Amino acid sequence: MDNLRALWDYQCAEIELEDYEKSLRNTQTRKKLVQQQQIFQSNQQKLKQLEQESVLLQNKLSEAAGQIDLLKKQMKSKKEEIAEIADYDLEDLFLEDVREMIKECEGIKSAVELNKRKVVEVMHRLEKSEGEIKETLVKMSNAKKLFDQLKEAHAKELDAGKGDLEKLRANVAKAAKSVDAALMEKYKQIKQHRPNPMAKLVGDRCEGCKMQLPSGVLQSLKADGNVVECENCGRILYVVEE
Repeated sequence: MDNLRALWDYQCAEIELEDYEKSLRNTQTRKKLVQQQQIFQSNQQKLKQLEQESVLLQNKLSEAAGQIDLLKKQMKSKKEEIAEIADYDLEDLFLEDVREMIKECEGIKSAVELNKRKVVEVMHRLEKSEGEIKETLVKMSNAKKLFDQLKEAHAKELDAGKGDLEKLRANVAKAAKSVDAALMEKYKQIKQHRPNPMAKLVGDRCEGCKMQLPSGVLQSLKADGNVVECENCGRILYVVEE
């Protein structure tokens, strides 16, 4: 039973240390610190997306401008064709050919107008994207400044709690020396699955999982030196000495 008492004392010391470490991690300052980090990272990802979108829009703009240049060259060529036949006698011209040339010119003109609208649309989107990029950069800058301030404040909180933290760690180390090595190994194995590997026996129930224990387990617990685990949750059972 002394081995179990020593292990119980170790668990109590360990819980006290873990609770204190958790309190240091969960201060309002640290919560705000994590929040600002998330804001910065979120805007960083948004900036990356905006920059990728900007590149795509620039490519579309270049493509539309190139298409307009090509169409203008085609229109110039058609106008030269029309100029060449301007002095022809009407009798020498085929009506269908004239209609086809007019149709081609109208098609080129429509394509130019379409691409001009594309250019205007892309430029508007680019302008909006650039505005969002500037806005995102400002948000990132503000988040970084606040993050640095909060990081410094949290470092002071950790420094202020350093003394108590060292005392609690020393208590855990001291308690560990009184625990049998094999029992400590079993404790650590259970802790991989359970936050508190030991549980008190309250009446005929395991305090960890609240399950009622069979009479055979209860009898085994009464035997001095027996290490008994709860059949339901696997925790090492500890009978509090009255």
